[in-house]
Amino acid sequence: MSCIRFPQNHYQKEELLLKAKQTMETPESDLDDEDFLRAHYESQHHRGRLESPTVSFSLLNRTCGDCVILDLQLEDSQITQAKFEAQGCVISQAAASILCELITGMEIASLKEFDAPAMLQAIRIPLSPRRKRCGLLAWEALQSMLTELNHQVKGDKDE
Repeated sequence: MSCIRFPQNHYQKEELLLKAKQTMETPESDLDDEDFLRAHYESQHHRGRLESPTVSFSLLNRTCGDCVILDLQLEDSQITQAKFEAQGCVISQAAASILCELITGMEIASLKEFDAPAMLQAIRIPLSPRRKRCGLLAWEALQSMLTELNHQVKGDKDE
């Protein structure tokens, strides 16, 4: 699967990383990195499906069989709700929870700068190359979703 790479915008990337840092400094901040990951895995906050999402995308990791469905509710190009449903390992499910936490409230345009290293940094634990695929599954679904939204917007302009 190939993802579109957008030009780096340092300001937007720093803004997203700041939000990630603030998210991590919640009452869970006294957790070590593995406990932080486990807390996101066990959390029900962003689990489930939205009743009528603006956009939804599912992705399967063909290597290990992990699957994630990402639902977003958008209002005026801002993500007002993000939910996921996932089957798979602790890392892929925790990463989906972390992703939903990070992107809720964000503008779609700023997400184009949210790259794989930023997602891996938000997970807070080092991952082997094979496990990085698990950690990036929800992020790859988001990137595919952004590509799909971009095509829809271009299609609307062409009509």
